[in-house]
Amino acid sequence: MLSRSTSAVLFLVLLLTAVPSSFAQQSAPETTVEPGQTFTGRVTEVTDGDTFELRRSIGGTVTVRLHGVDAPESAQPYGTAATKAARRLAQGKSIRATARDIGRYGRAVASLNVEGGDLGAMLIRRGLAWHYRQYAPNATEYARLQRQARGADRGLWSRPSPVPPWTWRDRTSGPGETSTRDRDCSDFDTQPEAQRFFERHQPGDPHGLDGNNDGEACESLPGGP
Repeated sequence: MLSRSTSAVLFLVLLLTAVPSSFAQQSAPETTVEPGQTFTGRVTEVTDGDTFELRRSIGGTVTVRLHGVDAPESAQPYGTAATKAARRLAQGKSIRATARDIGRYGRAVASLNVEGGDLGAMLIRRGLAWHYRQYAPNATEYARLQRQARGADRGLWSRPSPVPPWTWRDRTSGPGETSTRDRDCSDFDTQPEAQRFFERHQPGDPHGLDGNNDGEACESLPGGP
């Protein structure tokens, strides 16, 4: 039978052991996002015209794709211009995000409010992104801004027959990929950018970006896992 002093020592040891674990559980940042959730944070990286890395105010980083917006791919006309514009508008700035859905690869699909304005609307207004009607058929403001941009020949609408990004992806993915320029990791500035391209061209890895077959492309690039 343990003495009273020994029991007290054991109780103290157990208490000290349990407290850090309990504290860690309470203080660990929430990194998951649920549809309908609204949160604040800061844009830490702009992958392309419609994909962003956000550091949440409560801690943790999430990848967000703009809801109802599809920017030109990097290899398309105005793809680079869309990415640069998105960086000017959002990089390093505080945002308010409203999650609409969770995408195929676990990314939050959300509307982003930057300095009181809707980021998707800003890009569409400049002719640097399309209204993605398939996923946001009721976004009437996006539809209106796209009509205005098209009528004014702004950005991508200055070209005679601009190809929607979703059509371009269909044309350049899958077994027929050999008809387009091959890519390697040197074609991308960051790992998230390469990862996005890699995921859009699945199944398989037609460009050989995932050398060790672990599902992560170009892991040596900045921003990698």
